[in-house]
Amino acid sequence: MNKWELFLDHKIDMPTELFQTFKTKPGQKFKINQIIYRQGEIAKNFYYLKEGNVQAFVNSADGLEKILTTYKKGEIFGEASFFDGFPRMSSAKAFSDSEIISINKTDIISYFQKEPFLALNFIELLSKKVRMLSNEIDNISFLSAEKRIAQHILNLNLSSKCLVDCTHEGIGKAVGVSRVTVSRTLNKFSKYKWIDTKYKKIIILDKEAIIKFIEL
Repeated sequence: MNKWELFLDHKIDMPTELFQTFKTKPGQKFKINQIIYRQGEIAKNFYYLKEGNVQAFVNSADGLEKILTTYKKGEIFGEASFFDGFPRMSSAKAFSDSEIISINKTDIISYFQKEPFLALNFIELLSKKVRMLSNEIDNISFLSAEKRIAQHILNLNLSSKCLVDCTHEGIGKAVGVSRVTVSRTLNKFSKYKWIDTKYKKIIILDKEAIIKFIEL
């Protein structure tokens, strides 16, 4: 596995002990596009995603939206502001109908008191997330627009069917380019037979070719 495959296989698995602990709490149902928390709020909770998908995003002063990442089943989110005490730097909304477990300070202190090793598990999980985010910042700084788009497509979904649910506008917001640039790039990838585009979907035909393109 090369360096890009290692990066693209970026899902951070929840340690078993934490997973077993968090899932015991009852979850709350969120409908697609329902806001979970907003940028600027003081964080009283962080969250475990039991079912569905959640999208983190930021809004600029002029109203533009920038997608940061999409969380999938089994991941935690919103923990940074919860622990550092500063206002949230991003917002989060349900990207599909979702079930989310909210964890507050009383919960986490109780978990750690009962099982001190859970704290080490949690530190390990957060350290992996920091490393992943550092890699993403490096890539935003050094990759061209076309390579950022290629990487984002692979990051979205590496399932056996290689089917990606997305829109040109969504990709543009996620990688910081215009919708026109996304459309032009995807058309180029289609001509190369790397992908096939459908309505709000992209089928990855040649993952290896895309990875090699990113590495050039």
